[in-house]
Amino acid sequence: MKRPLYYLLCAIACTSMIGATMPMAAIAEAIQPQAAAEQQAQADATNSDTAKAEDDSSTNAAADTVENGTATSTGTSAVNTESADGTNDGTAAATDTATPAAPTPQPSLRAQANGTPEAISTTSQTGYAHSATATQNGVTFTVSWNDAPAGTATTFHVTQTNGSSQAKARMDVPTYWDGGSQESVCDPSRPAWASYYSLGTAGHDFTFDFTASGTYRIYFYFMDNDRYDPQNDKGIYYLRTTAEVTVNDAARPSVTQIVNDAVAQCRQQTNGSEYDMALWLHDWTLDQPGYDHSLDWCSAESGLTRHQGTCESYQRIYSKLLDAAGIANGRITGNGHTWNAVKIDGKWCQMDLTWDDTSDNWYGEIASKMLV
Repeated sequence: MKRPLYYLLCAIACTSMIGATMPMAAIAEAIQPQAAAEQQAQADATNSDTAKAEDDSSTNAAADTVENGTATSTGTSAVNTESADGTNDGTAAATDTATPAAPTPQPSLRAQANGTPEAISTTSQTGYAHSATATQNGVTFTVSWNDAPAGTATTFHVTQTNGSSQAKARMDVPTYWDGGSQESVCDPSRPAWASYYSLGTAGHDFTFDFTASGTYRIYFYFMDNDRYDPQNDKGIYYLRTTAEVTVNDAARPSVTQIVNDAVAQCRQQTNGSEYDMALWLHDWTLDQPGYDHSLDWCSAESGLTRHQGTCESYQRIYSKLLDAAGIANGRITGNGHTWNAVKIDGKWCQMDLTWDDTSDNWYGEIASKMLV
């Protein structure tokens, strides 16, 4: 017998013996190339990461529905008043400042895994007259500020204690209220109001100018989480605290006072008919704001006390004036624009004060639709 045939018969015999003692699946696994094994391990790891990400996403989605009315505290301050009190019991309803007639927005907390906040403190921080503090998962976030003269920048110093390097915060758009309706001073859709800033160990400063008598409310939002680094993951995805600043300055009247003064002047300088008053108030409004091409300012407060605003400012100012004058009016919106509807002598007409105050063809081809 030749050697090649002998070796072949030996190989067949050995294979038969192994097959009798080992399943074919085990044989296939034993002879699987190393590269294929590594590929399988990578695939298993990928599947594991995917499942973890899905679990995290599910947890976050469920956590986003958690609302807790004790998750934030409110610090209040008074500007240019005989006394300023920066203490309260940690809730918006118990502040010493005037509160809106509308229901006060309830503070909320959304956590990745732990929806129950720890104790909340409103004690003032060293060197500051006022502070608002919220604590969750052992991490404390604090907003501190001092009273500043109306019309000058008030600095809000935001810090964290026991947080990680991922701790960050943002300041939301201030809302204004003077006994009438609340309004956002700025356009909340602008990117600047959605940006979070790292707190680090030194904290971060936010500034804002208060230009009218009344109450300003500012929400501050905090995050501290890192799902890819468990040691730095504090599990804080949505934590909020509130600062309120009350301005009482005769040199900076409230929006309502400015409106009432204008209507009183209107009554003196017109014959009192709806037509004459609507026209006088129309022209008076055009003398107040200039169009804000940055699209940041969008309120009656900004138009009357900062003298800049978008179509929202023109529409809101004129609407407030007409309300105070007892003239029926409404709001019309379309194509990203807003203007007024006014009922004069029993007939409705449209008045677009934004277009009356500018020659800029901001809306291009739709300009003909805005003519009134």
